Amino acid sequence: MMQDKRIESLDILRGMALMFIILFHSSIYNYANINKIDFSNPPIIVVLMSFMALWGGIFIIYSMVVNTIMLLGRSQKTVSFKIFLYPIIAGIIYLLFHYILNVFLGRWSLDFVNNNPDLTAVASSIRNMHLSLPHFTKLFEGSSLSAVALNLIILSLVLFLLLRKNGIAKENRNYLILGISGVLIMFLSLIRIPIFHLFTEAIEMKKYFSATFFSFLLANPYPLLPYLAYGYFGAMMGMMIYKGRNKLLKFIFIPLGIFFLFYGFFGMMNFEKTISTPDYFWYFKTNFELGIFMLLLIFTVLFLEPKSDLLNKLSVLKWFSRISLTIYMFETAASEIFRIALLQVWPSWNQTINGCLLFGSMNIVLWIVILFFWAKINFKYSLEYYWVKFFKRIGKDSTKMEF
Repeated sequence: MMQDKRIESLDILRGMALMFIILFHSSIYNYANINKIDFSNPPIIVVLMSFMALWGGIFIIYSMVVNTIMLLGRSQKTVSFKIFLYPIIAGIIYLLFHYILNVFLGRWSLDFVNNNPDLTAVASSIRNMHLSLPHFTKLFEGSSLSAVALNLIILSLVLFLLLRKNGIAKENRNYLILGISGVLIMFLSLIRIPIFHLFTEAIEMKKYFSATFFSFLLANPYPLLPYLAYGYFGAMMGMMIYKGRNKLLKFIFIPLGIFFLFYGFFGMMNFEKTISTPDYFWYFKTNFELGIFMLLLIFTVLFLEPKSDLLNKLSVLKWFSRISLTIYMFETAASEIFRIALLQVWPSWNQTINGCLLFGSMNIVLWIVILFFWAKINFKYSLEYYWVKFFKRIGKDSTKMEF
């Protein structure tokens, strides 16, 4: 069985994912000629960039893997609801960060056709050099943080129900419930397409409670349909890792990952490529991504985790992983400041995709320099630093800041 410790290889994967997010967020959202792209049939590089920018799915699975391992480790002696309350509290905190991100600190939504960005408060203030707040509809946009938060809350309750009354010993039953639930949610998420109008109508009719509910369930970019399935698969995977069922991990998740990858790929090939429309293309895209993420996680845990010598050399990726929430919350502000500086010396860099990709790469280098010096004081005063202090105060030790 796994002990209550960090899985180094998964930290490496999370750090790599965050670097891709910085690269493609900085690139896509700064391309000045994005309105000239034919979005009914966009260039393959634009489609690939939009895929690579949406790494939130892997954070959902990762979160449920590590939290399931933690919950199982602390439930061996007794299954107390207090143990499951900690990730629920964490989910509530993530929801708070979700709103801070969407309104103040995060990436902006973009009308790709008309090249009309709906900026968040910080991005707008930096770009326009005066204080301004975004449109109130920012409150009804989804994010990877909201998806992680709701998965933590929902799956913690599900795991409590599964593990209580000696349910921790009923492995096969638990695997079946989690796995079948994940598959059903993925397939049934097709229903999001015909009912998406409920979300837009709720906003138009100013039914804000309904709009909030549907924003989590249906709205781009990370609706619970289908991303709740990612959480179920993450919990199932975490349970197998904790129990040391490596053969079962291979037997279940490699075929499952291959299935979702090809199911999603062949589905996407039969529909027009789109960027942000809740349609069949995006339904198959989420299946395709799920397959990739499953295979990535299996490869990481089974093949990279034993290579401790290699993992010890990847300290830069560990930096990005350790304070991933801090970076995710502030990468837009850093990018906007850097954008202004670069425009002064190279006014045309954002006119081409290649120039924007170079800008994204320079953003990664900027963060590496910041993290190099920050690591010398063990990332003191980061959000994770205060996260660990908070949870220790309410009775839960955390390995989040350990190296």
